[in-house]
Amino acid sequence: MMAIDSHTGVGSQIPRLSLALLMLTQAVVVVPHGAHLSWWVIVVGLACAAWRWMVFQGRWGFPSRWIKVLLVTMAAIGVGLDVRLRALSAFSLETATALLIVAFALKLVETRSRRDAYVVIFLSYFVIATEFLFEQTMAIAAYELLAVVLVTAAMVGLNQMHTRIRPLVSLRIAATLVLQAAPLMLVLFLFFPRMAPLWSVPLPGGAQTGITDRVTPGDIAVLTQSDEIAFRVVFDGPIPHPRALYWRGIVYSRYDRGTWSVGPQHTAAHEPPLQLDIGTSTPRRYEVLLEPTQGVWLFALETPVPVSPGVELTRDYRLVADEPVRSLFRYRVDSFADYVADRSLPDWLERRETQIARGVNPRAVRFAAELAARYPNKRDYLDALLERIRVEPYRYTLNPPRLSSDDDIDEFWFDTRAGFCSHYAAAFVYLARLAGIPARMVGGYQGGEINPLTGHIVVRQYDAHAWAEVWLEDAGWVRMDPTAAVAPQRIEQGLDAALSEPDRATLSALTALRFGGSKIADLMYWFESLEHRWNVWVVGYDSDRQYHYLRQLLGGVSPVKIGLVMLAGGAVSLALVALSLFWRRRTQSGHPLERTFRHFGKALGRHGMPRAPEESPRAFLARVAQWLDKPASDLMPLVESLEALLYNPMPDQSRHQRRFVERGLRRLRLEAALRNRN
Repeated sequence: MMAIDSHTGVGSQIPRLSLALLMLTQAVVVVPHGAHLSWWVIVVGLACAAWRWMVFQGRWGFPSRWIKVLLVTMAAIGVGLDVRLRALSAFSLETATALLIVAFALKLVETRSRRDAYVVIFLSYFVIATEFLFEQTMAIAAYELLAVVLVTAAMVGLNQMHTRIRPLVSLRIAATLVLQAAPLMLVLFLFFPRMAPLWSVPLPGGAQTGITDRVTPGDIAVLTQSDEIAFRVVFDGPIPHPRALYWRGIVYSRYDRGTWSVGPQHTAAHEPPLQLDIGTSTPRRYEVLLEPTQGVWLFALETPVPVSPGVELTRDYRLVADEPVRSLFRYRVDSFADYVADRSLPDWLERRETQIARGVNPRAVRFAAELAARYPNKRDYLDALLERIRVEPYRYTLNPPRLSSDDDIDEFWFDTRAGFCSHYAAAFVYLARLAGIPARMVGGYQGGEINPLTGHIVVRQYDAHAWAEVWLEDAGWVRMDPTAAVAPQRIEQGLDAALSEPDRATLSALTALRFGGSKIADLMYWFESLEHRWNVWVVGYDSDRQYHYLRQLLGGVSPVKIGLVMLAGGAVSLALVALSLFWRRRTQSGHPLERTFRHFGKALGRHGMPRAPEESPRAFLARVAQWLDKPASDLMPLVESLEALLYNPMPDQSRHQRRFVERGLRRLRLEAALRNRN
């Protein structure tokens, strides 16, 4: 059955297999969008596909004009409600994509003619392009490349005759077209100037991942259940020891009923901007490739100085981006590990970092007072806190008991004595403030695994960590990590070394395999190295990197040089395509069996039976049969098979038929040789 357009006639019919391939294509291009589409959009797509299938079978009819108007109106209302329920912007990318997908699905219902099918195909290309605004991973790129081949195959199928629809041939032609376009695509990717867009669309928000600006002691422990990559790091020089890899992200200064959050930033006009007097210190330079976080905070080692544009250093020595990180963000940093931060502390900052809630945690207040009386020196007081953690039966665990009261510090420090890094850091900061010592909690990541194939560091969500910073006179801000007191192996060897067997049972399957050091872990390293190279050379190929490479290649960058390079590259690309076309024609000009028959004729010519140039295979074989004293009927099956293969080749012809002809020609050649000898 075919879809017939009563207005445009038979010439606009959609072949049956082409329509099926078109419906398959639409499903393939929409699948990657399922992660950021509402469920009702997917239901609409399935309903439209089912409707079109019923039309295809002749059970239902195409929707009338009023039904179309009703469907479009309901779709617009649905998108509007979706904006409200998901708290999206009316002009956000998610909203625009949902509207596009709904229109894409509705278009399928009214697809009657080839013209409608071409609209669906062009929309398919556009839907494929929009997915890269959400994800740019290597897996998505490979998937969308296959989707492009499938869409192109659907377009090729529309141009085939109704009686000669061959889906596999369409796929082969589509793959050839995409392959021929690859050189020109590469030229445009490398040399076409990366300019700012003429308009701006709010990028996708999505869920916030990783470290957040508000944290309770158990939040960071939850991150250990995820092995998602937080960021990758490439050092210009030697990689530091794991104990030095403290990736500073967020500074928590405010404490309120068990929750730590970023403190209020000082905005007094008389406070000068942060200036680092690094002197002649040697920096540790590296590049970070940060995965999307939907936040502005970045991660770096201690005392970072941003090198890349769009990155700033805050008053509490954090790096922040100008805009939320909604896609892979690449930035370079210089870190100065020996720098003394804040030799003198401003009054407003001292008040902020010593502020403490009153009327809660009474046992901690008494304990701090007694300990401060025994150790009036601040350094001795802090060392005593760490010693207590080492000596007393404190326990490091991913599954600490829940702290249910407002006196959470008391409950942890004196009762449960079991917690994750954020429990120890929060209690340490609180007890330091009780002694009048400026202190704050820092959230980020600690450690990371080195990929043995590329040498870069991979920091995952299960590397999330929290530690304390205290201010000491003449020493400035000093990092103190109470986790190193209760579980030193966590800092020296990573999370894997610090986990107990019950904790290991809570890890995901992939995390357990990665910690196990099996052959599968080696395979994971290989895939991760491919993804890293993809991020560096493809996703991270921005205007700065393009300018750097063009300057190395051309000795300088100018519009004339770029234009000449693009023209040369385009000419080479077109030449390759032309060469491939001519080469294919050359190979197809002589059928393999035709060459075999030509050699057969030459061989019989050497035995005294030459073939005339104008002589057909049938006539020549008839003469050969007479020459060999054989009945012409004996060679008739051979003649018919030979003519079928030479003059009317069909895709369903078997290899057996071709071998039958080749064996028959060899047998005649042998008989001719024996006749000459006799």
